[in-house]
Amino acid sequence: MKTLFYPKLAWDGIRKNRRLVFPYMLTCICMISMFYILLFLGSPSTGELLPRGGTTAMTIMILGGIVIAVFSVIFLYYTNSFLIRRRAGEFGLYNVLGMGKRNLAKIITFETLITSGISIVVGIFVGIVISKLAELGLVKMLGGQISYNIRIEWNSVYITVLFYLVIFAVIWFSSIIRVGVSSAVSLLKSEKAGEKAPKANWLLGLGGAIILAIAYYKAVSIVSPLDAIMVFFVAVIMVIIATYLLMIAGSVLLCRILQKNKKYYYNPKHFVSVSSLVYRMKRNGAGLASIAIIATMVLVMISTASCMWFGSQDMIDDRYPADINFVFRFEKSELMTEENMAYLRQAFEDYRAENDSTTTTVIDLPYMEISGSEEDNNTINFDKSDIDAFNVSSMREVCFIPLQTYNEATNQNIALDDGEALVFSSKGAKEYDTINLTVDGRSRTYKCVNPGTEEIFSDYYLGNIIPMISVVVSDYSDTMKFFEASANDRWYNMFTWKYSFDLNDSSMTAAEYAKGLKEAVSNALEEKSELSENCWYYYEEREYEALEYVALNGSVFFIGIVLSIVFILAAVLIIYYKQISEGYEDAGRFEVMKKVGMSKKEIKRSINSQLLVVFFIPLVFAGLHLAFAFPMISKILNLFGLFNTGLFMMTTVICFIAFAIFYAVVYKVTSNVYYNIVTDAK
Repeated sequence: MKTLFYPKLAWDGIRKNRRLVFPYMLTCICMISMFYILLFLGSPSTGELLPRGGTTAMTIMILGGIVIAVFSVIFLYYTNSFLIRRRAGEFGLYNVLGMGKRNLAKIITFETLITSGISIVVGIFVGIVISKLAELGLVKMLGGQISYNIRIEWNSVYITVLFYLVIFAVIWFSSIIRVGVSSAVSLLKSEKAGEKAPKANWLLGLGGAIILAIAYYKAVSIVSPLDAIMVFFVAVIMVIIATYLLMIAGSVLLCRILQKNKKYYYNPKHFVSVSSLVYRMKRNGAGLASIAIIATMVLVMISTASCMWFGSQDMIDDRYPADINFVFRFEKSELMTEENMAYLRQAFEDYRAENDSTTTTVIDLPYMEISGSEEDNNTINFDKSDIDAFNVSSMREVCFIPLQTYNEATNQNIALDDGEALVFSSKGAKEYDTINLTVDGRSRTYKCVNPGTEEIFSDYYLGNIIPMISVVVSDYSDTMKFFEASANDRWYNMFTWKYSFDLNDSSMTAAEYAKGLKEAVSNALEEKSELSENCWYYYEEREYEALEYVALNGSVFFIGIVLSIVFILAAVLIIYYKQISEGYEDAGRFEVMKKVGMSKKEIKRSINSQLLVVFFIPLVFAGLHLAFAFPMISKILNLFGLFNTGLFMMTTVICFIAFAIFYAVVYKVTSNVYYNIVTDAK
């Protein structure tokens, strides 16, 4: 009997506190199952079912598992701390009744064994059951080979069990220490801690507002995609700090301001709620800030992932403008002649004729591409092309194009005077009135002529993450020699010819056609010694290369859904525990109010007033964070080759509306829990 005393006592404690413990166990089960599923999807067996890009997908799954692992450590520890605090009074009573700290440690040990054991067993079981469905969904999404064979990744099981055993061991040790160092009196009074009304800290509130304003300004003032990726993480940290400061200090200030508004405060609907809020906001402001941050994370993650997935075709079309894309690089300007390009074109034509195929030329573009650093006075300095990472935002790719090529491509007959040029700037590069090119102390200045609406070769530079400037010049040969005089290793093979075409009619697939054409081009280059020694090339076949995009975007979308589910569950659990915690704290106050004549209807109205203020503040903050982050995230998406801002805006709005509806449902359900506690409803 004595042997089962502590396990029975532990089970009774779990059963009697099921309103607190069961949601915690449900969250543990969810995280364990999700962690196993991601390890399962990142295994080599799953990778074998995926097409090209399977390695990318597996890597993203493993990274997603690491994110869940880190989040599990932080969140489960945080949640367990709340549970221990709520149970502290019970442990204090045991202590007063004669149980020593060793006895309490045994109870905590058996409770941890029971909750962790159930969580791990059920979590692994759920993970094994769902993992096959997740694999089928991922393989179907990426266009892989469907397999209905059921399997268990035992290595993933071992890693999952071992990792969460370590987490639960840390949580157990923390609980033992927390209870062990507390006296019986402090345990009994722990739930009453923090009842002293906090002072309104104007300095912290003002600091939070200033930090948030700076972060917002940085987000909306970003121009270059490279700037966006460098500033993003700094802005995120600033927003997190500002949110916590505003929620903790600013919320107290808000309550004090409401109290000073006599017309608002001395109203039956608001008096009790505001009076209760002012005592709790210092401590619970951190919880509200956590909800706001998690909500923002979910919205950013799912809207971005959705945009990338649904915009995959746009990204592929922009990056690969034709079915087959060849790029030739020449070491010397003398080699990139019309004669040599005609010779290579003939190799394309001969191969087409041999295979009885038809093609349509999409791009036939000779150009010279050089990297430089943009300065304030419309100068591109090519002495600084090897800039360091801290100045990478000023880096520009400058593409020089012959005027004749431009006229042929646009069916125009534009003439340029000496010192004039047509200049096209990609996103992230500013518009120019004049442009000055300097290298080795020498310079050339062009007056920029309005090119009209014919934005030349936009598809070309959409694939570049560095802002590109296309300069159409009439003195193309002189320009090549101007830069060739200063050529060095940085400008190796800067003379480029891009030839892209669509395959319209052929007995071969585009991949087969491109592979055979590669051999024909190689043979043609070998026959001209000067080209074979001083020219190299590569090709990209759109359908084949697109598989990498689909793998990346599909995996990101899948991970976005999984992580969003985990983070949403975490937010729901925080909201639920806040409602329970505050319900128990407010029960006494509402009991007094009932005795002095407050009706249940008035109590309900007061509760709604209080909860609407508290629980929709995080949603408002999340909406503000998302709105101001939109320009920065949009620029970051440019780095991945996605320039469809309208699509991103649409997915963002839809995700926010869906999340707001879900949030309202959670608020409704948990507010009923709060109401039942404070009114002692059964």
